[in-house]
Amino acid sequence: MASTFRRAARPRLRPSLLAAAVVLASTGLAAAAAQAEIASSGATVTELDAVRVNAYRTTTHTSGATKTDTPIAETAQSVSVIAREELDARGVSNLNEAMRYVAGVSLESSGIDNRVDDFRIRGFDAGSWSNNVTVDGMRAPQGSQWNRTMVDSWNLERVEVLKGPAAVMYGQVAPGGMVNQVSKTPHPDQEQVLRVGIDGNGQHHAAFDLGAGNGDATHLARVVGLYRDGRTQIDETEQQHWFIAPSYTWQAGERTRLTLLGMYQVDDGGSTYQFLPLDGTLVPTRYGWMKNTTFIGEPGWNTFDRTVWTAGWLFEHAFNERWSLGQSARYTHVDSLFRSVITLGGLSADGRTQNRRATWGEGDSDGQTVDTRLTGRFTTGALEHTLLLGVDWQKADWTGRRGAMLNPAPIDIFQPVYTGYVPVTTAITYFGGVNEQTGLYLQDQIALDKWRLTFGGRHDWTEDDTFTRSYNVASGVYGPQVPTRVENDAFTGNLGLLYVADNGLSPYLSYAESFQPAGSNSNMSWDNSPFDPVTGQQLEAGLKYQPASFDGLLTVSAYDLRQQNILTNDPLHTTGCGATGASQCQVQDGEGQVRGVELEGRITPLEGFSVIGAASWMDSEVTRSNNGYAGKQLTMVPDWTAALWADYTFQAGALSGLSLAAGVRYNGQSYGDSANAFLIPAYTLWDAAIRYDAGTHGGVATRLAVNLSNLADREFISTCISVSACYYGTGRSVTASATFSW
Repeated sequence: MASTFRRAARPRLRPSLLAAAVVLASTGLAAAAAQAEIASSGATVTELDAVRVNAYRTTTHTSGATKTDTPIAETAQSVSVIAREELDARGVSNLNEAMRYVAGVSLESSGIDNRVDDFRIRGFDAGSWSNNVTVDGMRAPQGSQWNRTMVDSWNLERVEVLKGPAAVMYGQVAPGGMVNQVSKTPHPDQEQVLRVGIDGNGQHHAAFDLGAGNGDATHLARVVGLYRDGRTQIDETEQQHWFIAPSYTWQAGERTRLTLLGMYQVDDGGSTYQFLPLDGTLVPTRYGWMKNTTFIGEPGWNTFDRTVWTAGWLFEHAFNERWSLGQSARYTHVDSLFRSVITLGGLSADGRTQNRRATWGEGDSDGQTVDTRLTGRFTTGALEHTLLLGVDWQKADWTGRRGAMLNPAPIDIFQPVYTGYVPVTTAITYFGGVNEQTGLYLQDQIALDKWRLTFGGRHDWTEDDTFTRSYNVASGVYGPQVPTRVENDAFTGNLGLLYVADNGLSPYLSYAESFQPAGSNSNMSWDNSPFDPVTGQQLEAGLKYQPASFDGLLTVSAYDLRQQNILTNDPLHTTGCGATGASQCQVQDGEGQVRGVELEGRITPLEGFSVIGAASWMDSEVTRSNNGYAGKQLTMVPDWTAALWADYTFQAGALSGLSLAAGVRYNGQSYGDSANAFLIPAYTLWDAAIRYDAGTHGGVATRLAVNLSNLADREFISTCISVSACYYGTGRSVTASATFSW
């Protein structure tokens, strides 16, 4: 994006990453000394603003919403940006934690899950399963069983949350919004960072962020890495995670820059994701509630292993002062193995025994994506234009298989005894596919005095070729391979009008559309005809305020968001569809609506004092359904959410350098199912942080921190979709860390 420049089980890797980080740190010190010598010789060195540990800088520009360097205060759309300083101050370790203080976001849609980023924006799924998360504006490959990427937040410069449809810029996306993660890339005079820490479960980590460059900054390099290992919140579950991400920037000329990025990541161990019974979680049994740490799987079986590697580039070339060309490209490979013992039906009548079933799935995906943009800035009379012409292409080639197993023994959810499950596979389903999308888009941002008009359009073509094939283990017989092919195309548009007043206020009005292919195969309809795309439209009105007297940005917005062509069960054909002909058929007869109001702000009104606030009200409704759900609320849409975080750093006196922060998060009630049979209660969680800047000794600055979330260890249900599929949210987390920089 244009902005600023199936494998066998392997032995657990336990490198001495801390020692490696120290060696790298020594290298970084030497580089810093060399740069100091360059500075003393009179070479030009870019001076960066001093960054204090409490400096919650308000990001004024972002490229995520428009793919141009546009001020957020002049963007006719609700946009939230979580900068690196805020991620560090709040002790963020994943994307769900990053968005805890963003309005209109519902987190942990499937509970505690260390496999993916799972959340909803304005009532609609916008996480990993819907492929709505991008990195540097590029989507990860889709497809295959439980096979998704998950980027470590330590490798991010910022997180951009775009509210509402963003199809004109990104193609097939959910209507509620999307998240763009911006990678760390080299920059001159980079601060060298080494961090070590441990959490309350005993999981320890070491991380580094090092960079260097030559005197005139034509060659810059950066390497970011992290190693984490140990127990998780869930009993009997450990997870090892590590990654390394090198990048290199070459300023090939005054107007040409190329950045190469790579990343290699490994996750080995167990999964925190669990299906839990309704009785004992959403409602108590006569024995009370089961703990949010209880593990109902099998220690020798439950597994989640994943390997991800990426390679790509960000290219920028300015032909002159008005016209420039940008290109982003990435190749991504991900493969994973997931094995789990989960619930089978509801809790038994004795109030404590849970029947279980076992399953496994493995797969791999290879994704390619290229986005090429031509940007021109010119005037026609009194109108100042920023014109964007783009074409993007993405392709995912994936395969996978999933096994059906003999059931393990039941378990006591209050006093679990693990039986040492011996897996026996009875059947295997093989599947795969190639998904391809090509999009052409145009956007014009017009400035006339204080008025800002933005309009854009895009046309997409999608092709989905998939297959499934069954295998009976006992008989050794393969079923027929069932191929399907679905081709779709869709046009989407947007329009926004904003006024920039002298007093910092910017009222705006916008309209935007979205589309998503309704499934990647055609055998789910009775006549095997492909479904039309699922479409969405949003009308939004808002007011932004960027004060002149202090750092900050506040936004209030109201919106009406609608989605059509939602797949629902076919009332005339309850079977006869799917690869085997045994599945419930589907029709496109569903429509849903979410209306809401959001208020969000990030301000630093006083030196050392920063506040983040967010509140939202959402009213959802199934507006059309052939299943009797019309008039019901949409699933997993809380009526109210609110969050407030305050952070103060003492500026002088005996407490100078000490930072105290506290936060509170409220999530209102929602329904877990379309019939609105499962009411999920509201919950309130408290967070806190204590940091101390110990000063600089020997050229190395030391910062100590303790970050706490869900202080009271509140046991809460994030959602519950059936009697055997309820999910606890994350319990209390305490992390102590020490950061060294020079």
